[in-house]
Amino acid sequence: MNSTRTGRPAPAPSRSRRVALLATGVTALAALVTPHASATAAPTAAVSADERARSSKAAHRGPILDVQQTARAQVDECFTAIGGPSPEPKDGACPSGSQPKINGAYVWSAARSGDHAYFGTLSNVTCNASSTYSGDTTPYLVKNADVCEFGKGAGAGELGEIYGDARTPQVLRVNADTQKVEDLTPASDPLLKRTVGLRGAAAHNDVVFLFGQSVNEGQTVGQGLSMFAFEGSTGKFLGSKAYTDLVSARGGVVAADGNLYLAGRAPGVNGGRVLRWTGDKEAPFSFEVVAQLANDPGYLTTFKDRLVASGWGTQVPGERAAVSGGPAKIWMSPPIPAAGLTFDGAAAWKPIFSWDEYDPDPVLGKGVAWGALTEWRGELYVGSYNQAAVGAVQTMWKAYGQPKGDVLRKRDMLSASRPTTVFRISDPGTDRQRTTLLYGEEKLPVYNPNTKRWTAKPNLLGQKPKFGPAGFNGNVGNAYAWTFTVFQDRLYMATFDSTGLITPGAHFTAVNNGLSQTTKRTLESVVGPSLKATLGGGDVWRMDDPGEPAVAETLNGFGNRSQHGVRVFLPFEDKGLLYAGMASSWNLRATAKDRGGWELNRLVPGGKRAPLDVRLPRDAQDAARTAGVTSP
Repeated sequence: MNSTRTGRPAPAPSRSRRVALLATGVTALAALVTPHASATAAPTAAVSADERARSSKAAHRGPILDVQQTARAQVDECFTAIGGPSPEPKDGACPSGSQPKINGAYVWSAARSGDHAYFGTLSNVTCNASSTYSGDTTPYLVKNADVCEFGKGAGAGELGEIYGDARTPQVLRVNADTQKVEDLTPASDPLLKRTVGLRGAAAHNDVVFLFGQSVNEGQTVGQGLSMFAFEGSTGKFLGSKAYTDLVSARGGVVAADGNLYLAGRAPGVNGGRVLRWTGDKEAPFSFEVVAQLANDPGYLTTFKDRLVASGWGTQVPGERAAVSGGPAKIWMSPPIPAAGLTFDGAAAWKPIFSWDEYDPDPVLGKGVAWGALTEWRGELYVGSYNQAAVGAVQTMWKAYGQPKGDVLRKRDMLSASRPTTVFRISDPGTDRQRTTLLYGEEKLPVYNPNTKRWTAKPNLLGQKPKFGPAGFNGNVGNAYAWTFTVFQDRLYMATFDSTGLITPGAHFTAVNNGLSQTTKRTLESVVGPSLKATLGGGDVWRMDDPGEPAVAETLNGFGNRSQHGVRVFLPFEDKGLLYAGMASSWNLRATAKDRGGWELNRLVPGGKRAPLDVRLPRDAQDAARTAGVTSP
């Protein structure tokens, strides 16, 4: 199905100030989508200094991409009641007494092989995250928005009540020339049936890998890694393998030495590994460990002749996602020799920047992770991931104790929020290294456990942000630098925007943070709809020139406010197009407008359009200012 959207948001309507509840809403859902993936993209062609100068002069302050839908998640079940029958839809229609349900939530991973793009999906992420983090498996229904059935769901018989809402993930292949979409899902593979989504992907030498978290009945994620291999040129399934020495992997890159490298978390420890692929099409599942890191390595990219990984602390299931093993660091490999990296001890990889070098709060400095990162025009750009109400604030409460009552808990949730923060690192890993705060805060809220109050203190870099506040425009719902990519010598930065996820996530927010049912109902029926109508839909910000602020390419999920962000970018430079794999958690919203379920969009350069209005509604500004997130 193909369609075209430009999706400029309408001006925000005025409304009464609901500062405390708005604060709860925009921070409480930031880590329902903890897992992430990196895409293996075609190398960007070299750009001359003259071409860059012309590009800078031609920089446009509005959107420049046209959006054409290539595919979207289909209605795959009919919902009647929690635990009730689930009749199959016929041509997307459901029988009387039931309503359409879209289980597919994310395009979660992406890799390119020749003329084809490969994508992996995930289903019902809010349900899976809720049961994993809080341990709560109480079924709930948000009318016309979302349902989680847990032990009464279709997946419970295979995986237990924690993953009763899991569904077998899909493997999709798209021909970038014709836009033909093929479903290559090896549905009969027993390992795929106990894989909770395909979180990562990579491709090299006509082999495509997709991998995800595997579970057995009664287990949570973190038990093992499932890997699936395909022949890139034909789509032929080459087989699968289960690993127990890795529990998560999020992507791979081909480095300057011509080798494919992957990164993943090790089981039961704070930290992870980097692996070099040593296999081939006949024996694809062969890897060599080349690094052991103190952090869980998340996104992986190249910088000249080195690898760079963004670090995470570890979130143990059942501990409400409090973080251990922090602070998160940016890790850089030694120069890669022609024969490829080999294991040379932990000291071979060096941390080049740590979140606690910026954040003045000694506990929150250990509770925030790094998100997307990429090289652009000879410098390294890195963004943050703030787990907010299921990470940073839970880390603080684990250290100091949780206050009583909704008012203080909501205060802590907002004050602990650290919206997407972007840094530029010049000459990384050398004695000339310089770190510049591009989007962030001159002062950040710091908690005093003696007075039990928050005060604003200068960031430890002693810098004012060069271009703007955290969240790009101060939107505290922009919690996560989800994916960065370079396309046609421009840097595109996509965020997870939690403002459109408040309604379906209100149950989890209340349970995980001990909030009252009154607050839950207000989030669900008042704050959620209001914020979705004004700020909802994932953001994409574009940099045309390193010396100029980013431009808003979209502020509303390319016209669909139920899409809370671009989960993966996959550029085809030689074909002049960029794929955007989208994410949505509204599994009961099979509507024409703001439809739920994942979307796969094809982005192509089009006519220049007027700049978007990036101003926030006044109560959103006040909410941020109340916690010291923005300067008075």
